Amino acid sequence: MEKETTKTKCPYTNFKDKVMKYIGILRTPREEYGGMPACPFVGPEIDKGKLMIDTFDPNEIEVHGTIVREHTLLDKIKAYDESDYDSALFVQVSEEVLSKHDTVRYQDYINKTMKENGYGHLKCICFNPNDELDIDGFNARGHAPYFLINIATREALAKAHEVLSKTKYYDNMNKKYLKYLHK
Repeated sequence: MEKETTKTKCPYTNFKDKVMKYIGILRTPREEYGGMPACPFVGPEIDKGKLMIDTFDPNEIEVHGTIVREHTLLDKIKAYDESDYDSALFVQVSEEVLSKHDTVRYQDYINKTMKENGYGHLKCICFNPNDELDIDGFNARGHAPYFLINIATREALAKAHEVLSKTKYYDNMNKKYLKYLHK
């Protein structure tokens, strides 16, 4: 009698489709954001082909007895920084579930690492599907299909913040959410 083997399907094989569905949620206007999309800038970036979407697998791999990394996050950041993309969205491949408490610490770690390696002009924003940040019951991050790492220039993010500050975008956010955004 032959032993049956079950193959486990990799959850990252259709990652771009899942990310694009999530972007559909982010680019849809919502009352919680003053009638604006949760992320008003992602739609135009997608439409213009200016958003790099890729995976990042932090797991170490062994090659000929030596532990190496196939691609570090800094390799991915360098590729983005040298590209014509306006921002990057990296799907972090991991079997480990990052808690909502880990998000800010990890984000701070990435920002510090970028600064120490000559990428201080860039900023990281992490989107953890386990985050519990909501506006009137809607949690945009909770819809993320994976743990996502967004990289953009500090200049672009500052301009985006300035534009949003002149709208009703932040009006429905509670103090906890505003504090999380450092607002």
